[in-house]
Amino acid sequence: MSIGSRSLAAAIFAAALLAGCGDRPEAAIGQPPPVLAALDLAGQPVHLGDFAGRVLVVNFWLGGCAPCLSEVPAIDAVYRAHRDQGLAVLSINVGGNPAVVRRLIAETHPAYDLALDQLGLTASRYGVAAFPTTLVIDRGGVIRARIPGELRKDQLAGAVRSLL
Repeated sequence: MSIGSRSLAAAIFAAALLAGCGDRPEAAIGQPPPVLAALDLAGQPVHLGDFAGRVLVVNFWLGGCAPCLSEVPAIDAVYRAHRDQGLAVLSINVGGNPAVVRRLIAETHPAYDLALDQLGLTASRYGVAAFPTTLVIDRGGVIRARIPGELRKDQLAGAVRSLL
């Protein structure tokens, strides 16, 4: 086993141990969201605090999921229309790798933030059982909506408009 393989194996083991510690958080409407365990494309941790004071849309998706990919233009349109009013979007690819996310960026050119949840820890913490699943978090850090399935532009716009 190479040094890189050992480091990856150690990281996976540590993440698995941490995932099993304590009570399992839930992403329930009216509650603050669980801690993220996701990385940006540069490999840096993404924190909810990075989006403090903004309305945050958190979208969970899979690389081979047709509904996940077809909702990208709707999410991007709502983001572009409302980002100056304090809207942020974090789209989290679950179980994929950076190449999957980079391919999505090259094909669809979304303006919002994308991250990786390669081990599925964040999806598990958020209770994501189907893809895509989207949550809307208000400026105070409270979950206000949970939308399973493919989003329509008007559906997402309606969910965020009252929070902006």
